Amino acid sequence: MSRPDSVVFLESFYEPMAANLARTRLEAAGIPCFLSNENLVGLLPLYSPITGGVRLHVRQADAEAALEILHAELEPRATGPDVASFEADAPDPVTPRCPRCGSSDVAWGPATRNTYGFWSGLLSVLLRFPVRGNRFHCFHCGNEFA
Repeated sequence: MSRPDSVVFLESFYEPMAANLARTRLEAAGIPCFLSNENLVGLLPLYSPITGGVRLHVRQADAEAALEILHAELEPRATGPDVASFEADAPDPVTPRCPRCGSSDVAWGPATRNTYGFWSGLLSVLLRFPVRGNRFHCFHCGNEFA
C-alpha cells in the first residue's frame, strides 16, 4: 500500500541531457522531482543500459500529471518574421560586394595571391611572417580586394 506522498520512479533516460530536459519541464509546471544515476551515467555512459539509465522520480500524487506533461506534444512556436515578407532581391547593407562583379559571395581571410611582389612573398615563406595580410575574396570571379 503506497501513500500519496511516497516517491515513485516515473521514467528512465539513457542520456543525462534528455533527463534534465524532462526534469525542467516538470519543475516549470510546479511538480517537484529529482534524478538518480545522473552522475554515474554522465561519467561512464557505457553503464547507462546496465544501471537503467538516468531515472526521474516524482511523488505518487503527481505521477499522472507528470506523465501527461512529459508526453504532451510541444506546440510549435513562431521563430520570427515570415521570410516571404522580405523582398528576395533586396541588397544586404552589411554584406560587402565585389567591386568587379557585384557578387555578395565574398569572405574575409588571408590573401590567396601574393599582391606584394616576389621578394616579400619569399620572405613571408622563409621567415614565416605573414606579409600578405587579410583581404576579401570573391568566390564568383576570384577578385581579391580590401
